[in-house]
Amino acid sequence: MKIRNLFLAAIIAGLAGMNVSAAEEAAPAVKSPEARTLDELLRLVKQNKNRQSKVNQEREAIFLQQRNNQRNLLNQALAEQKREEDRTERLKAEFEKNETILFDLTEKLNIKAGTLGEMVGVVRQVAGDSAERIERSIVSAQYPGRHKDLEKLAQAKEFPEIPEIRGLWIEMLNEIVEQGKVSRFNGDIINTEGRPESRDMIRIGVFNMLSDGEYLVYDHKEGDIKQLNRAPAGRYTGLINDYMDETTGYEELALDPSRGNILTLEVKRESWYERVMNYAGLVGAGIGVVLLVGLIIVVERLLTLFKVRGQIAAQEQSSTPGNNPLGRIMAVYQANKGADQETLELKLDEAVLKETPQIERGINIIKVFAAIAPLMGLLGTVTGMIETFQGITLYGTGDPKIMAGGISSALITTVLGIVAALPLILTHSVVSGISKGIIHTLEEQSTGLIAQHEEKAGA
Repeated sequence: MKIRNLFLAAIIAGLAGMNVSAAEEAAPAVKSPEARTLDELLRLVKQNKNRQSKVNQEREAIFLQQRNNQRNLLNQALAEQKREEDRTERLKAEFEKNETILFDLTEKLNIKAGTLGEMVGVVRQVAGDSAERIERSIVSAQYPGRHKDLEKLAQAKEFPEIPEIRGLWIEMLNEIVEQGKVSRFNGDIINTEGRPESRDMIRIGVFNMLSDGEYLVYDHKEGDIKQLNRAPAGRYTGLINDYMDETTGYEELALDPSRGNILTLEVKRESWYERVMNYAGLVGAGIGVVLLVGLIIVVERLLTLFKVRGQIAAQEQSSTPGNNPLGRIMAVYQANKGADQETLELKLDEAVLKETPQIERGINIIKVFAAIAPLMGLLGTVTGMIETFQGITLYGTGDPKIMAGGISSALITTVLGIVAALPLILTHSVVSGISKGIIHTLEEQSTGLIAQHEEKAGA
């Protein structure tokens, strides 16, 4: 307070000095006359003395007047200061009083809240869980933005009001109701090219969405309905069109009870062709070559043997030898009719032996290929397990995906070896049976010719 009073006094003194200076500056400048004699000098000195005395009196009067004015201003400033100090004291007392009242009200609020605090926490937790569940639900693909009010309720710091709690209950009930509905609606989807496309869709509860014979997925992060980059197996997608065309009755359909998780995994499932291409390797390619060459030999042998069997069947109905195995045997018989029985028998056996290699040609190769294919599959199994153990040595067993490649290679080559061996074994049996049947027919006809020759010789 003393510093404040001194500051005010300094301001007042400064104002007084400025007024005096202004008064001096305002006084008109009088040019002093010049004295030529001592009498005139004495007279001028007396005149100046009287004039200076008058000026001093006027200056004193002005100073006294200014002092009184400054004193009044000082008194006014001191009075204003006193009023502000009194107001400060009143406001301070009022603030302390309000602080006491606010503290009392806060205590009463906490007491009255009681169990409401726990209830509010439960409401916020339920609102947060419901908002996340509703945001991920495919129902939001048809009715977007349903979770925003629930997020605000979950993040609010004040007590929820009754309409907000009622809104939470309504949204939860609406989600339950929509789970049991099959709804048709039109909307935009994002196709595999990344472009929007208008589609008629069917939403089956909270499980799947269908359109144009394919499954759709809902991306809750971007709020878009997207077309799958790859369709699941045909046994699932083949049921969609029949289901979408049905309007009154019942129709079979594959549903994803995990709300899209199984569908996403099914899309990633590799086909047999992809597995073979990804994991078979060089061993698998070798097995494929063995199977292909074996089947080519099988086809060639079957066509040849069926042709030979047809020729033999036709030759059996004719006595004129033709260009076929049986015809050549008959030609040998006719060329050696005059020989004795033993010689004729040897000639016919020789003719049958000459025809046998052509009939049995390639059959043993099919058998060898049928035996090699499983061995090559076993080789692929061993190499795949070696690769698996090498991965375990380098990276450990923490990540099963590291071992998956080697194990897949081992199993795929085993499967390929078995798959290649089965048709080769079966076709070998068929080809071998046909060839043996043809040889048996030739031997039978040769024996018949010998018997016929013997009958003629006996007669």
